[in-house]
Amino acid sequence: MKTLKVLLATTAISVSLLSLSNQQASAGQLVDGWNYSIDSFQDGSGGSVFDIKGMAVKDSGDKIYVALTGGMPLGGTTDSDDYWNPGHSVHIGWSDLFFNFSGKDFQTASQSGQLFGVRFADYDSSLTTGVYQGVQAKSITTQHGGYSNLKWYYDWGWGQNNTQGTDLATTQDVYNYYYGSNVAQNATWNNTPILNAIGSGTKVGNISMLNDQQLNAAGLNFNTFSATGDYTIGFSFDKALIGDGNYVSNIFLECGNDGIALKGDLKSVPESAGTIGLLLTGLSFMASQLPQLRKKKQHA
Repeated sequence: MKTLKVLLATTAISVSLLSLSNQQASAGQLVDGWNYSIDSFQDGSGGSVFDIKGMAVKDSGDKIYVALTGGMPLGGTTDSDDYWNPGHSVHIGWSDLFFNFSGKDFQTASQSGQLFGVRFADYDSSLTTGVYQGVQAKSITTQHGGYSNLKWYYDWGWGQNNTQGTDLATTQDVYNYYYGSNVAQNATWNNTPILNAIGSGTKVGNISMLNDQQLNAAGLNFNTFSATGDYTIGFSFDKALIGDGNYVSNIFLECGNDGIALKGDLKSVPESAGTIGLLLTGLSFMASQLPQLRKKKQHA
């Protein structure tokens, strides 16, 4: 009987720990199920409209929620003087969001088509909004009046603390993730392209845009970090459309004037939920047998 009680207690603890582990992010700052990365408020080259303040991802089990906040509206903005085409205006907005589960640096994962991409800003007809797999990334910064490379951005003095959020806090962190060790130790204007858009990939599903009310109902609160921008953009998609495990997610503006990244861990829902269900079933069964075991012991 004592052994059975110990087993019941151990099982209950295991269930609690398993449930807790599924809520842990491997990095970032976890609040009410949202995993936050908070960017520097002073690294938006060109002014406040180009300043990203924060990014957050929530794993709800079957859905992934994403939120971005800063000075850039969903529809983008217009710069009256294109750096690469003086005297002409140019549109600048959000580029695509990437998820990298490969464990490799971004450029290597891109070259081998191991990225997932999400297009949520519908500016042109090259790709429809949605989730893409097998993605290779490309640079569109010079088409939008921006930096042709990341080293140039930093050489102009934008390497602030938390330069790409709390998970890629330093310039060296950024180089290490985007390009790997060889380039990171010798970054130049020629080897640090800003790969900020889906170049190729296969669409696997759609996204649902979320308004402020829906994001608030889901528990989003950038105010916890005093990081709410003029605009907050949110969307969701089915978790089954992307991988699971440790990831790095990142996004730049179309011009490359700011970017942000977030590290996290998406759990495999069927496996974890099934495991907890089996444990709970076993726990309930053993608890139901206690009265019968007591009777048998009394009559023995």
